[in-house]
Formats: sequence, C-alpha cells, structure tokens
Amino acid sequence: CSSDLPISSASSKGSISKIRKRLDNGEVVALFPEGRISYNGQLGEFKRGFEMVMRDSSHPIVPFSIHGLWGSTFSRADEHYKVLSREGSKRDIIVALGTPLASNAHIDEVKQAITALSFETWERYISEREPIQHSWLKRAKSQLSRRSVVDAMGSDLNNAQMITATLLFVKALKKSLGDNQNIGIMLPSSSIGSIINMALLVLGKCPVNLNYTLSPAMMADVMERAEITTVISSEKFIRKLSAKGFSFDSAMDEMILSVESVSANFSKSDKLITLMQAYALPAWVIEKCYFAEVSMDDTATILFSSGSEGAPKGVELTHKNLISDIKQVSALLNFHDRDVILNSLPIFHSFGLTVTTLLPLCEGITMVSASDPTDAAGIGKLAARYRATIMFGTSTFFRLYEKNRKLHPLMLESIRMVIAGAEKLKPEIKKAFEQKFALKIYEGYGTTETSPVISVNMPDRLDIETMRPIIGNKLGSVGQGIPGTVVKIVDPSTMRPLPVGEDGLIAIAGPQVMKGYLDDPLRTEEAIVEIDGIRYYKSGDKGHLDKDGFIFIVDRYSRFAKIGAEMISLGSIEQQLRAILGEDMEFAIVALPDTKKGEQIVMLYASKEPIDAVEKSIRDSDLIPMMRPAKIYKVEQIPKLGTGKSDFGGAKRVAKEMIKANKKSH
Repeated sequence: CSSDLPISSASSKGSISKIRKRLDNGEVVALFPEGRISYNGQLGEFKRGFEMVMRDSSHPIVPFSIHGLWGSTFSRADEHYKVLSREGSKRDIIVALGTPLASNAHIDEVKQAITALSFETWERYISEREPIQHSWLKRAKSQLSRRSVVDAMGSDLNNAQMITATLLFVKALKKSLGDNQNIGIMLPSSSIGSIINMALLVLGKCPVNLNYTLSPAMMADVMERAEITTVISSEKFIRKLSAKGFSFDSAMDEMILSVESVSANFSKSDKLITLMQAYALPAWVIEKCYFAEVSMDDTATILFSSGSEGAPKGVELTHKNLISDIKQVSALLNFHDRDVILNSLPIFHSFGLTVTTLLPLCEGITMVSASDPTDAAGIGKLAARYRATIMFGTSTFFRLYEKNRKLHPLMLESIRMVIAGAEKLKPEIKKAFEQKFALKIYEGYGTTETSPVISVNMPDRLDIETMRPIIGNKLGSVGQGIPGTVVKIVDPSTMRPLPVGEDGLIAIAGPQVMKGYLDDPLRTEEAIVEIDGIRYYKSGDKGHLDKDGFIFIVDRYSRFAKIGAEMISLGSIEQQLRAILGEDMEFAIVALPDTKKGEQIVMLYASKEPIDAVEKSIRDSDLIPMMRPAKIYKVEQIPKLGTGKSDFGGAKRVAKEMIKANKKSH
C-alpha cells in the first residue's frame, strides 16, 4: 500500500498525477473520499476527487468499510464516549472489502456500496454483543455509585440500588409468573417501569408494555394475540388512569399483579443481602445465580404499533434488534460525562422503550423519567432539578411545551440537544419552540419495525483544519441513516432501486430490522423483502434521498385517496389546507368510500371557527377542486393516540359516524 499522499485544493493536480502513476505501477492506493475524520461516526459527504483520479483509467475501485475506530483515540468522539465505547481491554477493528467496481463508477454508486459494507461490519460487531440484561449489568457494575434512574414520584436510584431492586423483583416474580412467557406491563416511564422490564428480561421472559390508551376491545385483542395472562401494574397508577377517564375490561382485573403487593413481601434482611450482592459479587456470579439463558436472536419484547391507520400490529424485536439500535444511536449522540437523558415518552412506545429507557440503562447514562409527557410544567421541573441535557419528544408534545406558560425557558437551559421523532415535525412548532427556548429541534425518523431509529439530523460542525462547515442537518429532511443502516429508495411495484432525488418507497436494512409480526407470517412476508441478499423493511413511506444521503419523506403510500382515476395525496391536502386555514387550526383529512367517485375526502376540524367560514376560506383559495374536502365536520377534538400522533383510524370512525348521523337528520 502506498505511503501518505496529502491532497488539498492547492496540491490536487500533483497528488492526482502521483496516484495515477502508483496505480499504473501495480500499487494499491487507499483513498478516503470523505476527505476528513468524522465528527459523529456517520458516513459524510463524498468528495469528487477520486473520480478525477480514476478518469480514463482501467483500474478497479474496491470499496471497503472500517468499523471500530469511532470512539477510539483516533476519532473525534468525546472523551466520555470513548470510555463508554471501550468494551474490554481490546478493541475489535472490522474491515469489510466489497466487490470491485468499474473505474468510471459514479460517486453515488460507490457510496451505496460502502454503505452496504458498513451494514456487514455492524452485523459482525452486533453478533458479538450480549443480550440487553447482560449489557446493563456489566455497565451498572462498572459504575455502582453513578445515578441511574430518577423519576417524578421521588425515586432516586444509583446503579447499585437499581441492581438490588431488579434482583429483588427477579426472585419474587420467578415464583409468581411460572411458565408464562409473555408478560404484560402497564406502568409509566419511571424507576419501577425500568426495574420491571429489566427483571423480566433477566428471567428470560418477554415484557409486553401495553398501551393503556387503547379501547377496551382493542386491549382485549392485543392481550389475546400476545397470550398474556398476567399484567404487572401499580395500584396507584391504575387509579390515576381511571381518574383520567381510561377504562379497562373487568376481565383484566383478575390478571393484574401489582408491584405494591410484590414489594410488600421484601424483608429487610433480603434487601440488605441483595444490596451486598450488588456491591460484592462479580457480574458473572450474579448472572450465574439469577440470569436465565437467552440468545441474541430470542424475542426480547413485543411492541404493538401505534395503530394510527388500523389495528395495532404485534412487532417482535429481538435482543439483537434492540442492542443494535442502542449502539447505533449511542454512537451518534457521542455522550458527554454529565449527560442526563430526559425520559418523558411512554414505555409502550418503541421510542420510549429503546431510546429513553433501555439505552440509558445499557450505556450508563442517567435517566430522568416523567410519567406524563403532557405535563409540561412537571417535565420542566425535572429537567431543571437534575440538569437534563438530552431531550426526546414528538411534534405534538413539543407544541404543548411551547404553549405552556408554566414551562419557563430557564427550566430547559441545561439541554444541549432536542430530538423529535414518531411523527412529522411541523415547521411552525419547530420555529416556535426555538424562539421560546433558544433550542433547535433535530428531526429523526423511525418505525416500531426498526426498533425504532432509522435516521436523524445532527448539529452542523466546523472542521477546524479546513474551517469548512460539516452539514449534519438539512431543513425538511429527517437526517441521514444511522451507522450500520442502509436506506434504499425503490419502485414499490418492482423493488427496483431509483436514482438519487426520485421519490419512491423507503426500504430500510440494518441489524435493527424486526424479527417479524407476531404469529403473522403473511404480513411479515409482505413487509420484508430481500434485495441483494439483505433483508429490507418496506416502510410504506414515500420519499427520496439527496446526494448526501439525507432522507426526505413526502407522504405515506397508504394515505392516498383514489378519486376517479387520480391518486390524491392526503398529506399534500393537509399541507395546503394548513397554509389556507392557518397553522393553529387542528384538523384531520381522511378518505372514505364513495359510490360515484371511488373515494371522497372528508375533513374533521377542532376550532371555534364556524363551518361556513371554513368552507368559504377553502372555496376562495387556489386549492384545486379535486383536492377540496367533499364533507367538512366540526368536532370537539381530533382523535389522537397516546404518543400524541394523529389517530387516522379513529378519525375515519368519527367521520363515518358524522356522515351516518347527518343522513339520519335529513
């Protein structure tokens, strides 16, 4: 391999000449087309210098990918992340070489080949990791006195106390759960929520965090499909839910095992002995005494999708899936020594379980848990009291925080990064949040089926050596794919890859892609496709990639109305109506069957504005007739899911009821 050849704008001609000469002499020249060291572990922009080198050449281009240097002393990772990423005394460096490409291969083709190789290196890296509970224990044992979990109910545990509490519940639950494999959990984001999830994983069980905002009928269906006969909850939490109007089937009462009744049997001597074990016993001894044997390919959890477009789907995620996403996101966040993650998302949501609960536990980052994501003032108090530095949320919740007068900007002054996911971040919410708190929201993208993170925008950085900006955030995008993730844009009918910039189906490959849908091989087969020997998840989202690999989502394939022979995007209608009616009006657009045109567009809105005024605003606008709602109904509130996302299935049901009631009145 050749010696170092510095390449700069000033010396590019001379360097290119030297490289060509060495290639002609049969030497191997390694070029790094990014032209700089990464600041976040992501694959950056490719410079076009190598195309100039290979012009009119017959030498092949061999793509290769290196895994393991991010987080080492050779990287620009934060010093604390370098400590976190050091697993043992040795660091594995994995190099993957790809199939040679033609000398005239386009820059996009080369980058795609290297991205695919990074998938291979991540697969290899993850295959050598351990299941979640083992990762957590080893991390917790390495820093016993570090604060682990704080919650809104007054709990404040360090790692030693977290280990103690988990093992106490392991011993108690082992007796009461018997052979039941899938165990329901109905708990808020809290220390006890984290403890119970980890205790079940230690026992080799499969925790199923139940969405308590589901209707009784839908909850019963979820319980039956997951074969759940025991639900671990809290008497206090059940009372709070009941006070808020949530109701549950009477049959569930007999299934509930309360954490209060279990912990009431913990004796003082047992607590003391278990605490001493947490401090004194090596991790391998604790594992031998308490941990059930599980593999990375075993189902770690079953998460039911939000059900925004129909009945929730049971998504089986393995230990490999969850650990992969944890490590991928951790690499991007580049943790600092004093980082504190604000955990305000519900545990039944994939974002809340993986990113704001399991990630901080497995990576040794302090977690501050808020049980109610809509309690803006309460979240502000927790953030201020414990100096939270990283905040995750949804567009809906950020809107609540921006509008709440009790949440003062100074309460969030310690926050260094705000990341939005789960639903599209509305530009007006992003702008208003930044104006109030002086904090930029970085939008990401994910699905329950991908554990959940696929991509995320990151802060722009300045390359000190060149004094040029490194773009990590693009307006309107959901960021670049996280390390080890391959994102392809394909034709939905043929699965053929589409050119850069062209809209198509977003397909995702990576070690975080789900095992499949619970007891539903047909639906799994429909959602997973193999391209070039790699499993891809068909997201159902329509979008494109730009030349730098940033993802832009334009719509959902399922959110189209067929009117006559035309396919009309409901998302596009919503976007144009928002410009006509104002950003503050809440509304939902759905498509319902129509005997004459195939489908009709129906609008629900929640506002003081009378229907006549809304209809006039739309009629007087430039919105083309085909995109105008056929029916408009005023409702008290737009249906929402527990995560804050729009409930399109609920909106359809309301629209049908409104049409039915309207027919009867006439």
